[in-house]
Amino acid sequence: MQRERPALVSVFVFLCSVNIIAITQRPCSRDLYVQVESLKEKVSNISKKLSLNCSLYTPTMEDYEICPRTTMQCFASEIIVLTHEWELEPKWKKLNRLLSRLASRINQTASKCRRCEVMKEENATTFLENLLWTVEKSNSDYC
Repeated sequence: MQRERPALVSVFVFLCSVNIIAITQRPCSRDLYVQVESLKEKVSNISKKLSLNCSLYTPTMEDYEICPRTTMQCFASEIIVLTHEWELEPKWKKLNRLLSRLASRINQTASKCRRCEVMKEENATTFLENLLWTVEKSNSDYC
């Protein structure tokens, strides 16, 4: 009986570590939603003061439902464009990394995904609204 205990403990520790790895690898980010919401507020305030015009390729919810990884990768790429065009602080560039990391965790089986460059171009506010809806949907699917 004494010899079985260390083996059981080892199995338990192994199973716990597998579960922790599985949980941390889920394509889920509640923090991302808060950050995108903050960026949307900042962009809204800037656009009231200045007439900055920036068109961004904007995936839709339909794009996300068909090709979630490709959609998140597109949002990540366009966040770089937004932060560059609007000369936003470096802290907003972190969104690109979060979106890219999230995209890498999503399994995608569809092969007929639209490239980012063929998606409709929208202004920054509409782009960020679509990104918020997409992150919210991703969180509801995976969190």
